[in-house]
Amino acid sequence: MTKLFLSFLLLVSFNSFAIDQCISKLTNNYSIDSRSFKVDTDMIDFHSHENDYIAQSIELIRAVLNLSGCDGDRDVNFGHGPNGRTKHSCEDLVSGRAVSSACYIETNIGFFFITRDLQTSAFVIYNRWD
Repeated sequence: MTKLFLSFLLLVSFNSFAIDQCISKLTNNYSIDSRSFKVDTDMIDFHSHENDYIAQSIELIRAVLNLSGCDGDRDVNFGHGPNGRTKHSCEDLVSGRAVSSACYIETNIGFFFITRDLQTSAFVIYNRWD
């Protein structure tokens, strides 16, 4: 039982260290609180999420994390953050125009705003939790 508990403690400690390292990479060693990224959407396969903008936003965030030196699968939790259960939503900023859609995604490492242009670019803004 003690070995199991120690293994669990090591796993939690290692995961916390990896998350802290990821946040450090996203914030230039904690020198900034937010950062923007431009992503070429041709690099990402959205076919399985054709009309699901939240799922597409999560894929974009994972891509940004991977490009930033984080692990887009292990370093981020889209279901639970520091304030409990996370929130996600997408809204058309101009009523009836899907091209004006903007998404808000909360995670354990911060929250993100995602917008897309009419071509092949997406814009991801990362904000660190205070």
